[in-house]
Amino acid sequence: MRVKLAYTVEEEDILKETAKILGLSQDDVGHCINMFKAVQEELRLENEAPNTGKVLDMIEDFRKALLAVDTRLIEVKDIIKGYDKHRVSQRDSLVAAP
Repeated sequence: MRVKLAYTVEEEDILKETAKILGLSQDDVGHCINMFKAVQEELRLENEAPNTGKVLDMIEDFRKALLAVDTRLIEVKDIIKGYDKHRVSQRDSLVAAP
């Protein structure tokens, strides 16, 4: 089961912290690249027929890694959108102040 976490950082550290969060996907991105190559290599075997069961398992593993990366990207996107919304709100309140 996946759960959502929340924690606080200083406003000036939001984007730096977001970069750290995105960095947590580095292993998954590497795994995606490796699986992408491995699936192709398995399908291109010339001396023997590819093990289709193995290929299907590899594709499923690849898809799970892609989902993990996509989920992290959505989380990071939401943080950045919230940050931008906050900055616009602050700017508008400064402009509206007498």
